[in-house]
Amino acid sequence: MLTKICGRCGRVIQQGGQCPCEAERQREYDCEHRNRESASFYHSKSWKLLQQAVASRAGYTDEYLRYYKGRIQQGRIAHHIAPVDERPDLRLDGRNIIYVSDKTHQMIHAEYGKGEREKREMMMRLYRIRMDAEENLEE
Repeated sequence: MLTKICGRCGRVIQQGGQCPCEAERQREYDCEHRNRESASFYHSKSWKLLQQAVASRAGYTDEYLRYYKGRIQQGRIAHHIAPVDERPDLRLDGRNIIYVSDKTHQMIHAEYGKGEREKREMMMRLYRIRMDAEENLEE
């Protein structure tokens, strides 16, 4: 059995499994921050299957760090480039999703929060990763 260490609490957990601290954090987030419609989407079978496909496509690594920094780091989050509340039509479109680590995800949202210009610039950088990846698949 392959194991890994939880990046949040340091527990040893089964590879591909979820740490209990993560499940608790998600429950808190759903109760305190997400509306019910969003929570039901993020717990849906279609989203979970797409998350797995995106993680597999990325080789379970942070796509942003690999593309812009040339570093390999384990990813954990399937991030919507165009937010679901702005573009609900793209919520299950794999071209709108990038796989990143916790730290990269926080950095992306920090850029989104700075202002509209910074958000658009970050979105363009993320879409560039997806477009280049798709072009490489075609070659």
